[in-house]
Amino acid sequence: MILAGFAGLFFIPFCSAQVASDSTQTNIHADPAIFALLEKRKAIGTKNLKGYRVKIHFGAEKAKANEIKAKFCQKYPDVPAYMDYDTPNFSITVGNFRTRLESYKIYKEIQTDFPNAFIVEMKIEYPDLTVKKEEPKEEQK
Repeated sequence: MILAGFAGLFFIPFCSAQVASDSTQTNIHADPAIFALLEKRKAIGTKNLKGYRVKIHFGAEKAKANEIKAKFCQKYPDVPAYMDYDTPNFSITVGNFRTRLESYKIYKEIQTDFPNAFIVEMKIEYPDLTVKKEEPKEEQK
């Protein structure tokens, strides 16, 4: 432990940063590949994007929220459902829609089962962009 402390004190004078004459600028000397990776990251963006979901439940009881989510998933298995916790309430939102108009379609569809549902703007997951290959149809003679 003491040896590590002395080693740290020994290397401190050798660590330095280059600061330009203007004290508001700092020069960073690094491998150009790091900057290329940073640019790629900016181009990709984040894992979430701005979109819309339909909120079907909002309340403090976790059991009730789980029950409503299960009911929704059973009735609409193709639409993803999410439970979020924002102290002290649980909310269930469904779907990943890029426009309000897209979310309106599912909103109208579930309105009879979930009469208190409403559309909310929030971060959504990227839509599934996988392409399914179709089998070629046999020609009829």
